[in-house]
Amino acid sequence: MVMDALRAEGPRKAVHLATVCIPLAVWFLPERLWRWPLVALTVLVLAIDLLRLGDPRVRRFFGSLVGPALRRHEHNELLGSSYLAIGCLLAALVYPRPVAVAAMGYLILGDGLAGLVGRTLGRHTLAFGKSWEGTVACFAASLIVGLLVLGDPRVAVLGALVATVVELLPLPLDDNLAIPLLCGTVL
Repeated sequence: MVMDALRAEGPRKAVHLATVCIPLAVWFLPERLWRWPLVALTVLVLAIDLLRLGDPRVRRFFGSLVGPALRRHEHNELLGSSYLAIGCLLAALVYPRPVAVAAMGYLILGDGLAGLVGRTLGRHTLAFGKSWEGTVACFAASLIVGLLVLGDPRVAVLGALVATVVELLPLPLDDNLAIPLLCGTVL
C-alpha cells in the first residue's frame, strides 16, 4: 500500500519539493537576480498549461508524459504547478523577504510533506479526506520553516498553524495559491 501510494504520489511531490530552489533564491540572492527569472518561469509554466488546455494535441502529448501524476480535476483545469508558480511569484513580489520565504516554505515543504506523508503513511482520517499524519507533517515542516526564517517562535507557530489549516480545509482557491497568499497576509 505504501509503495503504491509512493509510486503514484512520489513523482508529483518530488517536483513540488524541488521548487524549494525558489524561496532559497529569494532568500539568498539579490532581488535583481531572482525577480525576472521567477517572472519568466511563472509565465512559461502558465503558457504551457494554457496551451495544454487549449490544444487537444498538446493535451494528449502532455498526458502521455505525466498523465498518471495528474489529479482528476487537473485534466480540464490549471495544474497545481501553475498555481504554485503564481503563488510563489506573488508572495515574493508582495511580502517582505522573510514573510515571502516563509510563506513559500509553508507551501513547498509543509504542503508537499502533508501530501506525501498523508498518502503514504496516513491511517487516521481527520476531515476532508485528510489524515492526522499528513496534517502533523504539514504543521511540523511549517513550524521548522517559520523558526528558521522568521525567528520569533510565536510568529512561527502562527504561520505554521495558518498553513496547516489552509492545507486542511477544502477552500475554493487552490492551496498552492491560498497557502502563500493567506500565510503572507496573516504574517
